[in-house]
Amino acid sequence: MRSPWLNKFIIRFSVIFFIHLIFVAGDATMDIWDFSTRRLVFSMFFITYWLVIWYVAGYINLIIHNKQAISPKYKAGYNWLLFLFNFGYGLSAAFITNLVYRFGDLYLFKSYDAWEDVPIGNPELTMSLFSLYMIIFTADIFFSSAMKRKEDQIKMEELKRENTLAQYLVLKSQLEPHFLFNSLSVLSSIIHTDINLAEEFIIRLSKTLRYVIEKNELTLVPLADEISFVDDYFFLIRNRFEKSIIFENSIEASIIQNSYIPPASLQLLIENAVKHNKFSSDDPLQIQLLNDKDSLIVKNNKDMRNDVSESTNRGLINLKQRFSYFSDRRVNIVDEGSEFTVWLPILTKSDYERFNI
Repeated sequence: MRSPWLNKFIIRFSVIFFIHLIFVAGDATMDIWDFSTRRLVFSMFFITYWLVIWYVAGYINLIIHNKQAISPKYKAGYNWLLFLFNFGYGLSAAFITNLVYRFGDLYLFKSYDAWEDVPIGNPELTMSLFSLYMIIFTADIFFSSAMKRKEDQIKMEELKRENTLAQYLVLKSQLEPHFLFNSLSVLSSIIHTDINLAEEFIIRLSKTLRYVIEKNELTLVPLADEISFVDDYFFLIRNRFEKSIIFENSIEASIIQNSYIPPASLQLLIENAVKHNKFSSDDPLQIQLLNDKDSLIVKNNKDMRNDVSESTNRGLINLKQRFSYFSDRRVNIVDEGSEFTVWLPILTKSDYERFNI
């Protein structure tokens, strides 16, 4: 199976080769079946030059599209920037083609008669090449957009399957008998001693279960909702383990308010830390949530339990796959022996809108 890069190259080469044949046929000084040195030089120059033009245009167009994805509110501005760039770039490339063709022909092949009555700007050739550039640019944008929509649709279907597994994993961890038993045991121990705490515990337990059931139907949720869910979840844990677990959230407020995340991602990492480590009030488990410029970071000290069966890492594998649909940056997991750290790419509103609308 050919690579996408090779397929794209073959398509572009074929289009440019066909256009070059049109210009050869339209040039009265050349014969389409003539393989003279002049004809071969023209063909090599034309094809190579316009392949370079196309790849440079594609690269810059991709940069503009990526900027547009990061800042969707400036979409109209980036569309104008895309048009103005291609207008100026295409016109310049067409004019330079005319000049190189003209002076190369005069210098190398002394074709003075052929260019005697042709103005320096050669508007027919320049505008023909420019018009073809804009037509191909428009077609390329349309084709790329169609392919992108198709890829997004395929990713969406795959993401639904991954979310089904994620929902199963989270529901299993939350609804399995030992979780409810432990939560109800904590509740029974405080209901007669602190009625206010018992009431708060019931509310938090209800919110935790509701979030798991409702939000896992979505592909992404606001990070603020996930943080609120984690707070409720940790409230239940803290009342069970008391001072044996320390939880610290240092994520910047601006990141919390403007970012998105696959539902229950943070809870999964916190649950893993609690499940696989041993801890006590003298040597507590410390879980930190923080961020750098483009990542959420979940960190905990590590002291593995001896009575836990070997992990399949299914939860972490699922987490990596879900994030891969939204970001080219990978989930990064570092196990340093005494510390376990996970970097999650920060996702933006454009990621949310692309998969939830």
